[in-house]
Order: sequence, then C-alpha cells, then structure tokens
Amino acid sequence: MSVLTLVIDWLDERLPLRQVLETLVKNLRKPVPPHANFLYTLGSLALFLFVLQAITGVLMMIYYKPTVRDAYDSVYFIHDRVPFGWLIRQVHVWGANLMVLTVLLHMVKTFVYGAYKRPREVTWMFGTILLGTVFGFGFTGYLLPWDQLAYWATVVGTEAPGSMPVFGPLVRELMRGQTEVGEATLGRFFVVHVAVLPVLFVAAVSVHLILVRIQGTSPLNRTDEPEPTWSQLQAEGGHPFYPNHVLKEGIVAYLILGLLLTLAILYPLMPTERADPFTTPEGIKPEWYFLPMFQLLKYLPEPIAVGLPGLVAAVVFLLPFLDRSPERNPRRRPAAMAIAAGFLILTLALGLLGHVSETRRVIFGTSYDFSAKGWPTPVAEEVLE
Repeated sequence: MSVLTLVIDWLDERLPLRQVLETLVKNLRKPVPPHANFLYTLGSLALFLFVLQAITGVLMMIYYKPTVRDAYDSVYFIHDRVPFGWLIRQVHVWGANLMVLTVLLHMVKTFVYGAYKRPREVTWMFGTILLGTVFGFGFTGYLLPWDQLAYWATVVGTEAPGSMPVFGPLVRELMRGQTEVGEATLGRFFVVHVAVLPVLFVAAVSVHLILVRIQGTSPLNRTDEPEPTWSQLQAEGGHPFYPNHVLKEGIVAYLILGLLLTLAILYPLMPTERADPFTTPEGIKPEWYFLPMFQLLKYLPEPIAVGLPGLVAAVVFLLPFLDRSPERNPRRRPAAMAIAAGFLILTLALGLLGHVSETRRVIFGTSYDFSAKGWPTPVAEEVLE
C-alpha cells in the first residue's frame, strides 16, 4: 500500500474525500458540445494569465516601493539589479495586455454564441464583473512605475469623474486621496492593485467557474427547448471536457506562454521619464484598452463622455434580461449581430483615432499631422524641409 493511498484513506475517514473526487471526476468528464472549438479556451487562458500575473506580481512586490520618491527607481532596480527581474516585469507587463485582450475576446465569443442567455444569466453577470476587475487592474497598475505618461494619464483618468454631478467630486477625491495625484494616490492604487482587486477577482472567478461546470457549456439550441443530455451530446459528436477539451486548453496556454516570452524578450516595454507634476508631456494617452473612452472625451461634453461608458457597462451587465430572444445560434440573430458589429466597429474606430491623434504619420508617401480629434491634415512640403 502506497503512502498516497494511506493519506487518502486517513483523510477519507474524516472528510468525504472520495465522494468529492468522484463528483469532480464525473463533472470533468461532462461532454462539451461539438461546436466547442479553440475559441472556448479563452476563459481558461484568461485564468492562466491571471496566475502568471499573480506570480510575477508577488515577485516584484519584494523589491517595489510604493512611494513617490522610490517607485520609479525601484522599477529600474528590478530591471537592472535583480536576477531575471527584467524578464519577470516584462512578463507581467505584456501579460496584463494579453489578459485584457483575452477577456474581451472571451466576452465577444460568449455574446456571439448566445451563452449569456437563460439559464446562464448569473454566469454572464459574474463574467462582466471579472471584465471590470481586469480593467481595474490595468488602471491601477499603470500608475505604479510613476513615470510621466502614467502620471499624466492618471491625472486625466481621475479628473474625468469629477465632472459628473453630485458624486463626481467625491469619487475623484476618493480615487486620489488628495487634491492632486500624489503620494496618497500611489498608495491607494497600490493597495487596490495588489490586495482589493485580486480578492475580488478570485471570488468572482470561483463563482464563475463553479457555475460553468455545473451548467456545462452552452449549446446552440433555443432557450425554450430542453438542453441536450450527455448521451445526446455524445451522439452529436461532443467530447468529454477532460481530457479532450483540457488538451486544447493546454495547447493554447503553451503557445501563449511562448508568445509572452517572445514579446518580453524582443519588445520590452519600459517606463518613460520620471513623473514630473510641473511638466506636461505631449501626446498623453492611456493604455490601448482605455483609448476609446479617452478619445470620446474629445468629442462629447465631459459629463456625457464619462457617463456613456457607465451606461454601456450597465447594458452589458443586464444583457441577458434585455435580450429576450430565445435564439442562441448567431445565424438566427442577425439584428443582435449587426448591433454588436456596429458597436465593435465604433469602439475600434475611436481607439484608432486615439492612437493616431496628435502624431505625424506618413501615409502613401504623404505626411499628415493628426489633430487631437484624429483628423488628418497634409503637411506642406516647405514645412517638411
């Protein structure tokens, strides 16, 4: 009799260990629908990236100092003096970008396949909470290196809520902890980034995963029809979640890890100059996933531009109750697909305009100056000379 068997027997006398393991194994062997392709690995990929973020984040916390005086220098100390510190931070920085992209794609996939509909409304709602948490990680983590672009982007990002009536100034003061972005702001962002948001993320993802395993992968049939049984899924060509789908998830995680290491080594993302509250740099822009909201501030009155993303977030959160159609199959939901496509195109257009705004670019041999709103103006030849 092996040591492992003895340990299991000892625990089983005190806890229903074997019963729990049998239930877990049975659930893991639950078939997934035949349409569950590699896009259905995005959820587990986001969790994999979060684990990498947690590991690399804890390692950096050993040396990082969340003070205005030392934050910038401690980041460069990690890069230059800590063994493999540069790799750990680059994996963390690039991992954050990939995690946001993965969660966004996962939400889009869930919408396209109608997996937010009955009886999976609560699963979708916890998914939107996870998306908001990931955005919170990005917003709070951006300031921590205490460089110029991060500082001034945070100034803009924390100033915008102040334009909202009634509670706007209170929210701004709560975020900053003082009148201007400074020591208190950095301390609050650090605490939220390393303590509050991880707890929220782990709690939400735990409920989300439990619901996914209990309810299973969403089929494509209508919500007013009975969901297929295990035998029906197997007859239609479905395969067990373990090991078939788990193998797909392992392949994707392996490829993404290779991509992450490649980006970390070949394209390191370094902080800009040290933050200077008295010198405003040109071309202040947030990270790419906040660019659409940032660009929206340039076209609409600030209270409307700030409130509109909140309204969109509320619509996304309540989508299962707003979309009453029983159809899940995207081919039978042309109106929903058209609205979603229009929203995505508008969001991407705002992001692109934000990216090119306040820059000079050469397009088909002609130089253009892009205004703050992203409108191009040809540059005269005499100016170029």
